[in-house]
Amino acid sequence: MELKRILAHDTKSATEKAMALYGRNVLVISNHMVGGQTELVVAIDIEESAEPVAAAKPSEASTDFKRHFAQAQTQPKGQAQAAKTPAPAQSLPLVQRKVPDREDFASREMMDLIREELAALRREFQQTQQAPAWNHGQQMSPEVEELIASFTRAGMPGGLRTLLLDTVKDMRSEHEALMAVRNQLEQVSHRPSMEVPQTGIHLIAGPSGSGKTTMVVRLAREAAAQQAAAKVAIISYRDERVGAWPQTQALANQAGIECFRADSGAALSALLAQLSGRSLVLIDTCGTHMAERIMEIQAVCPTCFTHALVAADASTATLRRALRSSGVRWNSLMVSKLDESVQPWPLVEFLCDNFLPLSAASDGAQLGALRRDLSAASLVEMALAQLSRAPETIGPITAIAPIQVSKPLSVKLPPPSPRLFSPASPRGMRGPFN
Repeated sequence: MELKRILAHDTKSATEKAMALYGRNVLVISNHMVGGQTELVVAIDIEESAEPVAAAKPSEASTDFKRHFAQAQTQPKGQAQAAKTPAPAQSLPLVQRKVPDREDFASREMMDLIREELAALRREFQQTQQAPAWNHGQQMSPEVEELIASFTRAGMPGGLRTLLLDTVKDMRSEHEALMAVRNQLEQVSHRPSMEVPQTGIHLIAGPSGSGKTTMVVRLAREAAAQQAAAKVAIISYRDERVGAWPQTQALANQAGIECFRADSGAALSALLAQLSGRSLVLIDTCGTHMAERIMEIQAVCPTCFTHALVAADASTATLRRALRSSGVRWNSLMVSKLDESVQPWPLVEFLCDNFLPLSAASDGAQLGALRRDLSAASLVEMALAQLSRAPETIGPITAIAPIQVSKPLSVKLPPPSPRLFSPASPRGMRGPFN
């Protein structure tokens, strides 16, 4: 397999270029913004230098053995003696079976995630192709058309983009449309907040690379500042990655928190009994086999709180796989890497689809970079502030509030589209969270 890099003006152009060069089944590894352009990294298959040797079937091996035995019985004694010891080249082939290890399972899960990312990208591409036909006949002002084009360039998911079109299509200016979009998204994604864990047993789980270990140490450090370090403990449960345990130890020592390691459910049960006097116990997990690990921990401690951690720039496929397809009932959602997020539109769309409370966030690499005031409105504001609009438009989104709209003051803004609150909407917005 060989990796290729493709640069284009937007995701649609990059996808079309990749499909034109390497076919419709090209495998997309990553999608990032680099220097104002979209960078796609795709994987293509290369021909192997040699064909693998096929192992003989059991029936063929049995037939060869019977033929050699029959020949040995009909030959003279001297020749039969020589036939008893077959040449090494004529020995029966042995079928070797490779025992799968944890690296194979991790690779398999990574490939499944890549396939889901590719499928999501294809769905997005199809929705983008269908959007011009759906928008045909819509009379919109040039400013609003440019704003809708900026939604596409910013990477807003097609379902959310189509729903917001109902709100902005009748607006007269970009300022007015942005105000309506912001108010609508804040209203739909509003949810109660949950306090940062201070007492009890809390499990932190999420995709690989989302920063679970660092978030666990941040939460433990925050709780230790409120009470005492001796009342807080960290448990690393079945994280078999190379270097994971030394990293946990180093971060815990830096924060002054005691950490422990459990390699099985029985070991975890014994540790929890040993740490029963601690006011707060935080359990860190690995990104692979996430649902299985959570079930194992909940079997040992059914009363533990389960928190999902995702990066602010997580893709739609990652959010769907980690938070929807896992079948886990989450108590809250935590967000990491706010400082690295450029366009958190998939996360905003996810918040519009459920009522999962927000509890904590991180916006830096330091252990003290913990935010306790995360809200859906702040994520919406972050997404809107990063829109790549036309150069002649206004500056940051924070300046929109005092701007006078072009319509008379007696005319109120139209209410949000009823499709946003319909259970049968294309994205199921405001539907039940499973």
